[in-house]
Amino acid sequence: MTSPPARPPEGAAPRNPFRNSTVAQLEAFDDSIQIGAGPAGAGVHIPGRTSAWLTEHIEAYLGHRGEPETRGRAIALVGEFGLGKSHLAREATRLLRQHTPPLPLWVISQPSIDMRTVYQERLTSPRDDFDAFVDFKQAITDFYADVTAEILRDDETGRFGADRDAFLDGLRARRLDPQKIVQAFNLDEEQIQHRLRRHLRGVTAHRTFAIALAQLFNRPFENDVWNWLSGGEPVAYLQERGIREPIRSIQQVFDALAVFSLVYGKSGRPYALVLDELDKTTEWPEQDRAVFINAFEMLVERYVNQGGLLLFCVRPELWGRLPLSLHERVLPLWLDSWGPAETNRLIAEHVHRVRRPGDEPPSAADGAPFAEPALREIVLQSDGVPRQILQICEGAWDRAAARQADAADDRQPLGGPPPQEIGLTDVHTALRSAHGKRNMAEVAHRLQHVLAPRQWWHHMPPVSVRGLSAPREGGEPRWVQVTRTAWIALLPVPSVLSQGDVGGIQRFVDRVRSVLAPENVEVLVVVNGHACREMRNRVAEHCGTAPLVFDDPRFESMLLNGVRSLIERLRANRRNAVLGEVRDQLETITTQQAMLVDRIDAVDHAVNHPRLPAQPPGPQTADPRVPPPVREPFRQAQAALDRLLEEGVGPRPRLGPAGSRAGGAGASVPRRATTEQAALQAMGALLYARRLVEAFREAITHWWESGGADGRSGQDLFTVCRSFEISVEVLPRVDTGGPGPDAGPGGGVEEVLTDLADKVWRSLRDEVSARTDGARRRGR
Repeated sequence: MTSPPARPPEGAAPRNPFRNSTVAQLEAFDDSIQIGAGPAGAGVHIPGRTSAWLTEHIEAYLGHRGEPETRGRAIALVGEFGLGKSHLAREATRLLRQHTPPLPLWVISQPSIDMRTVYQERLTSPRDDFDAFVDFKQAITDFYADVTAEILRDDETGRFGADRDAFLDGLRARRLDPQKIVQAFNLDEEQIQHRLRRHLRGVTAHRTFAIALAQLFNRPFENDVWNWLSGGEPVAYLQERGIREPIRSIQQVFDALAVFSLVYGKSGRPYALVLDELDKTTEWPEQDRAVFINAFEMLVERYVNQGGLLLFCVRPELWGRLPLSLHERVLPLWLDSWGPAETNRLIAEHVHRVRRPGDEPPSAADGAPFAEPALREIVLQSDGVPRQILQICEGAWDRAAARQADAADDRQPLGGPPPQEIGLTDVHTALRSAHGKRNMAEVAHRLQHVLAPRQWWHHMPPVSVRGLSAPREGGEPRWVQVTRTAWIALLPVPSVLSQGDVGGIQRFVDRVRSVLAPENVEVLVVVNGHACREMRNRVAEHCGTAPLVFDDPRFESMLLNGVRSLIERLRANRRNAVLGEVRDQLETITTQQAMLVDRIDAVDHAVNHPRLPAQPPGPQTADPRVPPPVREPFRQAQAALDRLLEEGVGPRPRLGPAGSRAGGAGASVPRRATTEQAALQAMGALLYARRLVEAFREAITHWWESGGADGRSGQDLFTVCRSFEISVEVLPRVDTGGPGPDAGPGGGVEEVLTDLADKVWRSLRDEVSARTDGARRRGR
C-alpha cells in the first residue's frame, strides 16, 4: 500500500505486483524531515469512508478563515493492525504538502526512547533545507517583531518620540526588521528575554528557550543557537546564559515542538505534526511510557490551543488507555474492515500496474486473474484487513505462477508470464505456507511447557474416549483433568480453518460431550497458524469457547487465562449440578410433606366431623343425633328417594329370549335390554339427590351440635338450608307420579327436595325462636 514496485522494462515479464506493497511506512528521509513542499509517494490508494472524513478535516483546517487560535485540532486514526493507519497518515502528508504556500510539516515515523536521535535526524530540518530555513526564520522574525512591538507600546520614557506609532504599524505589518529596531534604540536584552518568557510561560521550560530565541538574531552566535535548536551541544557562550544541556530527553523534545508550535501559531499560519505507531510506547518501561504520555498530552493541548494540526495513529487498546483529557480534545477516526467491493478494487489496482504496455486494462472492478471463489475466500480469510489481503494475494500469485510454470516445464516461474488463473486452492496453499510453518509436535511441546508446571497436564485421555480420532491433520488432543469426572480437552488443529475443518471440530466436540456429558467437558481449540474471524466465531458457537491462535504473541497468557476460565466454568457446572440435585430432593420432600399435611387434615376433619352413615334398610329408623323437629321430614324424603330408586325410571328391563330364529326349530335369540339416555341421566340424578339429602342431614346435625340451646345461630341455619336449595336447582328434572314425598309418578324430585328444605328451615327456625324467647323471659 506504499509506493509501487519499479515497472519492468518493456518486453520483460512482470513480477509479482503485490510484493513489497503490504507495509506503508513514514521512514523515507524526505518524509521525515521535509518542512514545506516535497515529493509525495504514489502508492495505491482506495478511497473509503474514513479517508474521505480525514480529507474533509484536513481541508477544513487548511481553509480556516477565522481566528488563528480557533484553527487547531488533533485527529487520531484508530484501528487494528493492518487496517491502513500508516497509509492514511501518508496520504495526509501528501495532501498537506500540496498546500500553497508550503506549510511547516514534521513527521515522526515512530516514537523512541532515544528521542534525541529522532529529533536530530528526523525532525529539525531547517538547517538542512534552505526553503525550510527561510520559512522558519521568517516565523521567528514575526514572533520577534510582535515582542518588540509590545516593548514599544508599553514604553513610557518617550525616547521613541512621535515616530513610535509608525514603528508599531511597521512591525505589526512586517515591514520593519525588529532586529534593526532593537539595535537602533539599544533595547535591553534582558527586557526582550523577559517578554519572550512571558509568551512561553505555560508552554515549556520558557527561560531556556527564551534565551535561545533572543540570541537567534545575534549574528556572531546565530549558528550556535541553530545548532542547539537542532539537538547539538550548547557552546560555552550559551552555557554561561543558562543553556547547559542539549535537547535530548522526551520532555525536552516535546518542549521544542511546543515552542515551534507557538512560533508558527503566532504568525497565524497552518502547521502540522504527523506521528505514526504510537503503540510502540506500550513496549517501553513504565516510567518512560508515563513520561511520554504526559509530554504528548501537553503537546496535543498546545497544538489545539495555538492553531496547529496534530495527526497520530493508534490501536484501539492504547486509545482506550489514554488520559481522558486526550479523549476530550482529540477527534478519533475509526478504520473499518473492508468488504468485497474495496477488496476487489485493491486487487485490481495492483494487478493493473504490472501489465505490459499495450495490454488492454480490465475494468477497475475486475480481479483477474483471481477467480471469483478465490476472491470470496480472500475476503473471508483476511477479515477485510488490507495488509492481510495483500499478503494473501502475494502468496497466491507466486503459487499460481509456480504451478503454471511446472505445467509448462519452465524452470523460472517468476520470470515467466503472469498466471492465467488464481484459484481457491492457490489461496489456501499460500495461506498454509505463510501461517502453517510450525508442525504439530512444536504445538504439543509448547502446550506441555505452559501447562505442566502448573499441574494442568494429563497425558492419558479419559478411558471412555480413548481411541477417539482427532480432526483431519490435527494434533493429538491433550487433556487437563479438573475433577474426577470433569475434563478440558485441548485440540490442536491445522492452519487456515475451512468449513470442513470446522465440521471435523464439531464432530469431535459432539462425540466427547455424548460420552462425558456436556457439563463435564470443555474443548479449547488451538489453531496452528491462521484463523479468520468468521471461522473463529463458528468454532466458538459450537464449542462455547473462542479458539486460540498459536502464532499470536500473547498465546501463552491467553492459554493460561483460557484454562483458568474453563476450570472455573466446570467447577461452576459441578456446583450447579449439585445444587440441582439438592433442589430436586427438596422439591420431592416438599411434595411429600404437602401430601402428608393434606392426609392429616383429612383425618382431622373426619374425626371432628364424622360422616353419618345411611340407615339401612331405610327410613324406618332415625339417628338420635338429628334434631327431633326435622327427623320426620328427613325420613319422608329418604323414603321417597329410596322408593324411586327401587322402582326406577322408564320401563323395567326385560331379559331372556327375544323369540325363535327364523327357520330354526326350538332356537331362540337373546334379548338385549336397552334404556334411553334420559332414563340413565334420571337414575344418576336420583342417586345424587339421595347423597344430597344425606349431606343436608349431616350439616343440620353438626349445626344442632355446634352450640347450646341458646347459642345456635339462625344465620348459619339459613346458610345450610340455602346451600341445599341451590344444589338441588342444578339437578336434572326427574318426574314422579305426583306431588309430595309419597306421590306417585306424576310429581318431581325437585319439589320433594325443595319441600324438605322449607320444612327443615321453618321447623328449626321456630325451635330457635322459641328457645330464645324462653331465655329472655327467664332472664327477666
